[in-house]
Amino acid sequence: MKLSTSILAHRLKSKFTLQNKKALSDELHLERVLYYCDGDEMQDHRIYICTQDQVSEQDLIVPEKAVLFSIGKIRTRNTGKNGQVFQLVDDTSPFLLFNEIQRIFDYYEKWDDRLYELANQEGSIQEMLDESFRVFHNPIIVHTADYFVIGYSSIIDTRPELSGLVDPDAIFERNQESREGRRQPDLTKKKGAFFYPDFITGTRSLCVNLFEHEHYAYRMLMVESSSRFDACDGALLEHLGEYVSLALSKQTVLQADMGYRLDRIFSDILSGPEQDPELVEQWFSEFGWLAAHRYFCIDLKVAALDLENMTVRFVCSHVEKLLPQSCAFQYQNHIVIFVNLTRFGGDAEDVKDKIIYFLRDSFLKAGFSNEFTGFAHIRDYYRQAAAALEVGGRREPYKWIHRFEEVALDYMLEHGRGEFPGELVCSRRILELKDFDAQHHTDYYHTLKCYVQHQLNAVQTAKQLFIHRSTFLYRMEKIGEIVDLDLNDYDTLLYVMMTFRILEQDGEDRRHEEQ
Repeated sequence: MKLSTSILAHRLKSKFTLQNKKALSDELHLERVLYYCDGDEMQDHRIYICTQDQVSEQDLIVPEKAVLFSIGKIRTRNTGKNGQVFQLVDDTSPFLLFNEIQRIFDYYEKWDDRLYELANQEGSIQEMLDESFRVFHNPIIVHTADYFVIGYSSIIDTRPELSGLVDPDAIFERNQESREGRRQPDLTKKKGAFFYPDFITGTRSLCVNLFEHEHYAYRMLMVESSSRFDACDGALLEHLGEYVSLALSKQTVLQADMGYRLDRIFSDILSGPEQDPELVEQWFSEFGWLAAHRYFCIDLKVAALDLENMTVRFVCSHVEKLLPQSCAFQYQNHIVIFVNLTRFGGDAEDVKDKIIYFLRDSFLKAGFSNEFTGFAHIRDYYRQAAAALEVGGRREPYKWIHRFEEVALDYMLEHGRGEFPGELVCSRRILELKDFDAQHHTDYYHTLKCYVQHQLNAVQTAKQLFIHRSTFLYRMEKIGEIVDLDLNDYDTLLYVMMTFRILEQDGEDRRHEEQ
């Protein structure tokens, strides 16, 4: 491993008195030390030691990228591009200095060899960071771009005061607070080591951004907790970053080879071509999500600032914590959540109660789809949630949650059925009534349809159905027990009428196709 003049000066100053005129460099470019012999031509990137009595009367030429340790005063020729010259007191032993420099190289090369071994033998990020603690004496944390913790120095687990640095809830809260009244600087394009804003981390931190294929992907933060930062820490942290980047790239490939994660399955269904239904069902079953379970979809509108500041993973992680048996992921510029209501043990109203305060505190708006079973229409139910968010956001922008069933009429008036199959824009209450008939061999759906067609006239409806008025009234009472419909409400009545017409049309279309 190559070292810098700042590392050498830092490690030697405890044992030797060094005098130098040129500013120290953080560049890791210096190779191991040599004794200078009179008349030799010095080479760039080398460290040399010489004593006053070893040098002739002529001035020495020290190349720009070389370092000379002189014991006693030695004249150097001023070329305008002189290298670094350290002068030591006369009684310093050159052998002692030589051995100490060698030990410094041994120390860092041992660390470098271990990092190389871990990076090339699928060692963990955790191991790399723990191995590096003896070099920096401060803990290091690796985040994704949106602050999801990849790994951190084990010392943090023994220091309760540092737990907030790796706790997702604490990180999320700190990021929420940091955004209030202040715009975070764009740090994503920075190269090399730099000081990270302490109003984000809560403590003084040195940061190195890590890139994948020239795109900002991770950050590595070293927090000043155990000891004060040294001038050489930045270059060494960059060096560590090269190995961490290598390990992360290998992990990314490995994870891709391990098959689909639940969020990957949903993302592929939403954005990719139609998948084999049996294969999709198999994918979900591996996670215990079955076709017979009840599901629904949530679409979250994330503020531009949230996307800019890379907090999406935080939101996803927090939602999944609030809603067990859910999957949250970024899709385009939104966060999409699918909830397994069966395994969650509740319905959409229970979900609302769980996340309403989180949405309010995070300034997030949500669209709720209708409930569904099976995986055939996942993309359509996402569109329902997105439509609920878009239409509801315009109608009632002050609300945090918009349900598709509440905005379906407005959607249909604007778009008709849009891209949806007919049943997915229809009144959920009417569909429930239709399902009840199928299960119990009743005829309540047809009764209600006839009632609506006759403009809510009970006498004419009974006559049309060839039943007594009391029989009709009994049926309407039962319908009221099965579904909650206020037909005296104009919007509800209009929505029900449109639903009947769409279902009627779809029935005619199916009969036409069958002929």
